[in-house]
Amino acid sequence: MEDPIHITRITTESCLPLRRTVLWPSLTEDECRVPQDPEATHLGAFRGEHLIGCLSLCPIGPDLIQLRKFAVAAAYQGQGIGTQLMAQAIRTCREIGANRLELDARSSALGFYRKFGMSPMGAVFFKGPIEHQRMALEL
Repeated sequence: MEDPIHITRITTESCLPLRRTVLWPSLTEDECRVPQDPEATHLGAFRGEHLIGCLSLCPIGPDLIQLRKFAVAAAYQGQGIGTQLMAQAIRTCREIGANRLELDARSSALGFYRKFGMSPMGAVFFKGPIEHQRMALEL
């Protein structure tokens, strides 16, 4: 039987290898940093001692958090890890007193975020060749 998933706060440095592997394999770990990392709350999903998912909750304004760099290891995608991480991210935002959570979702993931009550806002845009939509949740 596999170890259950547990989610906890982690450091920026702990996020970087998984960010690189899942999101930016052509970059170095140092190039996978974002400017908000020092102030962000980083969450990691573990199976046993292995980090298999992470995301970062970046403060970007009064009572406003932006979810960034959501990554789940390829071998664990489609197993509910992202759902568990997202639910914990929303709880964490509420715990730290945020009133609103925003993120830039790949258009292919809009349905996933809608399950959590997030709503699209603004126009569709591109990051490189990938179509995105800003989404928001009032907390």
